[in-house]
Amino acid sequence: MESERWFAEDELREMSRPTMDRAIEALEAGDTETALELCKSMRHEWRFLHDVMAESMLGLVTYVQQKLGDDGVAEAWEESLRRGWKRDTGKIFERDRREIVEALAATWRAHSGSATGQNPGAFTITEDEEKFTFAMNPCGSGQRLWRNGAYKGEDPYGVTEKAHDWSYGREGFPLYCTHCAFMNEMLPIRWYGMPLYPSRAPEDFDHDPCLWYWYKDAADVPDEFWERYGLERTTR
Repeated sequence: MESERWFAEDELREMSRPTMDRAIEALEAGDTETALELCKSMRHEWRFLHDVMAESMLGLVTYVQQKLGDDGVAEAWEESLRRGWKRDTGKIFERDRREIVEALAATWRAHSGSATGQNPGAFTITEDEEKFTFAMNPCGSGQRLWRNGAYKGEDPYGVTEKAHDWSYGREGFPLYCTHCAFMNEMLPIRWYGMPLYPSRAPEDFDHDPCLWYWYKDAADVPDEFWERYGLERTTR
């Protein structure tokens, strides 16, 4: 029995092409209606993959905690981030600090999943004389996991068993969000003597924003971001 073909060759070829390429071609051809539909559909493409990856990472670190406790979580973050993030952090420090404002904004636009999905990610940027403040409410990954119920129900994901400097001094802190302390503060200080993106975790994950800072002059980063890890500032 001959099977029925579901798609023509040209349809399969179109499925495998980047949506942005197809949208640009439609615009160049004057087909704004098709371009608009492609742009609308593209808003959802990345967020689906993003959310699967974020929850998978939370599942993995929860498993690590179940087997090795909070100490195992810390070791896992340190080793995994050493492999690639140490290199990337060094490159960020080498770039012009004004450029990083735009780069970090692009990162958070991607992390916010084009404001789609349940409890869509959103952020604002404010500038004062010494710094830029990125206020995520909710953060497109960790805070959305919390608000979407990942830490509740019959089979919840893990939270810290004790308070640690890498859990912002809190017991019961969501495990996914602990990577920010390692990634943005503790490890960059150990590697390069400076925190990368000093941050303040939400007091109330259901309502408060997560705050990240980027200082125009690295010398203006407050000492408290070293002190919270029992480390001394060696650069100014």
